[in-house]
Amino acid sequence: MRKKLTRLGSETAKIGFYLPNPPNLPADWDGASKVNIEELITLNGNHWRKIFVIMAKIVCPNNDWRDYLPLLLQQNESIHFGQSTLCPNAKIHLVCGQQSALALSLDILTEPQSFRVINQSNQQIYLLPYLDYRQCPNHTIASLRTALAAYKKGA
Repeated sequence: MRKKLTRLGSETAKIGFYLPNPPNLPADWDGASKVNIEELITLNGNHWRKIFVIMAKIVCPNNDWRDYLPLLLQQNESIHFGQSTLCPNAKIHLVCGQQSALALSLDILTEPQSFRVINQSNQQIYLLPYLDYRQCPNHTIASLRTALAAYKKGA
């Protein structure tokens, strides 16, 4: 029986996303392999394509998220599933949706299409809506990118 997936991406990533449930993985997944975003999208469909695209839009170092998408989760980011504690290596935590916030004992967002920042013991926590275009549209992503850039500049 396969162990439940708790993380995708680098163990030493400085940016951690938190989601309630993992995608389906290829049958030959060994946990040590690099994440192949296209393979995961093919296996999981449009729902996970949207999640990965929104993630790429949030963290890409420039505005070219399409070029960054295949590089997502290779080094700088990780996704943590159903966690009750924050990843100790990450400095930026992007908590996506109510389920993830509640699992981490954080308040939930009450304003639609928004995010909130929590500063906690030298870590930056961003409470986000679930990564869906209706809940996390481009204007929310743009505001979040501005907040992340300001934090990185001051850090």
